[in-house]
Amino acid sequence: MFYQHFVLDINCTAMWITPRRKMVYSGSEYISGNVRHLAKRVYMTAPFAGIFSGKVVDILNSNQFAQAVFPGVTMLKLNLYSGTSFTMDEVSDYRSNIDEFCSYIHGLFPHVQEYHFSLSSFTDTDDSNMVGHLISSIIRPGCSVAEYVHSSRGVQISGLFEVAGLTHIVIEDQACMEDCVELVRRNASTLVSVDLGIVDAPDFLPQLVTDDEGKAIVYPHLRKLTIHMTLLPKDMSAVFPVLEDLNCTTGSLRIANVLPV
Repeated sequence: MFYQHFVLDINCTAMWITPRRKMVYSGSEYISGNVRHLAKRVYMTAPFAGIFSGKVVDILNSNQFAQAVFPGVTMLKLNLYSGTSFTMDEVSDYRSNIDEFCSYIHGLFPHVQEYHFSLSSFTDTDDSNMVGHLISSIIRPGCSVAEYVHSSRGVQISGLFEVAGLTHIVIEDQACMEDCVELVRRNASTLVSVDLGIVDAPDFLPQLVTDDEGKAIVYPHLRKLTIHMTLLPKDMSAVFPVLEDLNCTTGSLRIANVLPV
């Protein structure tokens, strides 16, 4: 059980590999050769710029991961962060670098079924389109979970419009209401859970359930919804046929499951 949970922390100058967040060895050869087949879950942290510039792949290669495979890993949690701005010249070839990174990850963890993405950014650089390309490229079709947690003011939701197949969306930081609505609508067919409670705006449920032409949008798999609203519709079963848990927020007040019994 000890080696089933791994953390890969990459900062473009070094990498640490830690089962259950406890350092056991700094060299990947030991980890890869002796316990990699035991790993089930991997938590990976890396900087935006390192992936977009190709430096993260260089670090992985320098730690002898080029031929490594973790066959038992079924869950990957990727946390992207950035604390400094970078120029576009530094990441001019970002699409090919992202594609190389995603291919590398697919090779390392060929049997992942759950993807969890979280972002934290404190830069003035708009990384939105690069992040969107990364997430859409790394998610494999048919995965059981694809979760996106937005906690970054440095990334615009609109840059993620190319991402499809998300099953869980959580907005933890203020974001453009219209962009949040559009991201949810674009993933209506696969979403299982949506949390938009942080978006403190007038009721926008009607925008979630109708397209720009006024036609109904159905969420066939959505079971949990957290949203800001003041007036609860009488019947939502037509657009949310399997909804089990509806939570409403009004300012700082959060009302737990308000679905009628």
